[in-house]
Amino acid sequence: MANATVNELRRKNEATWQNLGRQLEGMDHLLFEPGWKPAALLERFAVTDLPVVDITPGVATVTPDRRRMTLGELTGALDAQRREAFAYLETLGEADLARKARIPLFKEIIGTDEITPPIFVGAIFDRHWSAHAEQLAKIRQAAGLPETK
Repeated sequence: MANATVNELRRKNEATWQNLGRQLEGMDHLLFEPGWKPAALLERFAVTDLPVVDITPGVATVTPDRRRMTLGELTGALDAQRREAFAYLETLGEADLARKARIPLFKEIIGTDEITPPIFVGAIFDRHWSAHAEQLAKIRQAAGLPETK
């Protein structure tokens, strides 16, 4: 049940995903939070009795499995999370897209901690990944790797 909100979110994310992929070319490893399932989190968003989702910036669990991941495995895992989030969003109608969760971290960023699924997915899969892509571009430059197009 794709709608305009999800389609626009996907359109923006496709550009971010492509940029992140270009920045990862030639990089050996990038560690990411293991075991995170976006749909399971998004399913918790509600109309009343909003769940609280605590996010601590800069904290990542680095397991031995993650240390051994190849770039291809990492890229595949990131893409799987992205696809899972959008597959779930596409099942939602407008009312469900308006459900919320309380995410205290967002209060500092956008002035409210009551976040809808589209705002959360946009922040994680667009804004957050764009920031990583920018960081990776700087690392590529510092390492003498060619700029991506």
